[in-house]
Amino acid sequence: MRANVSLVREPTDRTLPRSIFVPKERKPHRPCAQYEKVVVRSEDDARIARNANVPLFALDAARVTSLGYPIKFPPLLVVARSVLPLIQSSLTTIPFASEEAARSPRPEDVAVAMLKFDRIGARALVDRNPRWDPLYLTRRIWEENALRVATLVRLFDVLPYLPRDGDAPDRAALERKLWKNPAGSGF
Repeated sequence: MRANVSLVREPTDRTLPRSIFVPKERKPHRPCAQYEKVVVRSEDDARIARNANVPLFALDAARVTSLGYPIKFPPLLVVARSVLPLIQSSLTTIPFASEEAARSPRPEDVAVAMLKFDRIGARALVDRNPRWDPLYLTRRIWEENALRVATLVRLFDVLPYLPRDGDAPDRAALERKLWKNPAGSGF
């Protein structure tokens, strides 16, 4: 079985750059333009696609650092699973179940995305931002099926409604990992 996903542009919408939005062949006398893929090569391309209401965003080191976890990594692309077959990118992609979270991410969504590539960093973000909404963060972890990874960094210690899934490391062992983490110094 193959999913068929396409973007449709109404006649009232503004034109989209052909370098990013690759159009399908348009049928004669049809007002709607359809696009067969979205090509994202950089953070600027992701911003243009996001402005066109495609549910994706570029996750970069500056965004994570602004939330209190200084780190350097190449930009990643967080994409809603519903449009993932439509996206062609040279950036590493992280699929998200929620279109709304991919379209307009909250800081908690950044922590959920970090669970997929830097568990210790995600735990540090949650620890350093105690004013985040714990219910929203718990719901997003459930939606992204990241409960086991969240258990590995003992997020259930700081999120009261998050259950355990599998074995969790000892609290002292996790504290040592957080202490040894070089990105954790200075904050």
